[in-house]
Amino acid sequence: MTRALMAAVLAAVGCGYHLPGTSEIVPASARTISIRLFSNHTRERGLEVQLRRMLEDEVRRRSVLKIVSDPQGDVILAGTIRRFGSTPVAFNSADVVLQVSVTVSERESGHVLYDNPLIQETEDFAAESNVVVTTSPQFQRGAVDRRDLENLTSVQLGETRKHEALGGLLERLVNDIYTQALEGF
Repeated sequence: MTRALMAAVLAAVGCGYHLPGTSEIVPASARTISIRLFSNHTRERGLEVQLRRMLEDEVRRRSVLKIVSDPQGDVILAGTIRRFGSTPVAFNSADVVLQVSVTVSERESGHVLYDNPLIQETEDFAAESNVVVTTSPQFQRGAVDRRDLENLTSVQLGETRKHEALGGLLERLVNDIYTQALEGF
């Protein structure tokens, strides 16, 4: 092995690089994971179920750990949904905010492997009440038919846009949780 190649390998190892699906947080002996239903401290019903399903999909896609029912996993991922809400940021837009806390622990010992009291993501969405661009990708993905638009109120349109923003928000949040809690980045 040449010195340059050896130096590159040592630099990669030294900076914390590791193969996807492996981690310094999760013990090498761990083969299974249980993802608990997050406790939901918001008024958004079903958010905890949606979050767990998306986390399970992310683990299946990116990890070597097998998902098993709680409490059988070698490691347990648990958390709390602390805040979900929207805040107007301008005349025609608003932000949706989602805050969670996450803990990963060993089942046998109860030892906490990872703890983050606040992971937050925000997503902005259009809140203009009388303007809908029906050719936009956001509209095309939605379930609203063009013929129904004239019968919808501004509140209904705003809630639809908020719901669409939540989808993107959850995707980024799940990626953050997986990357931080299970891969250690």
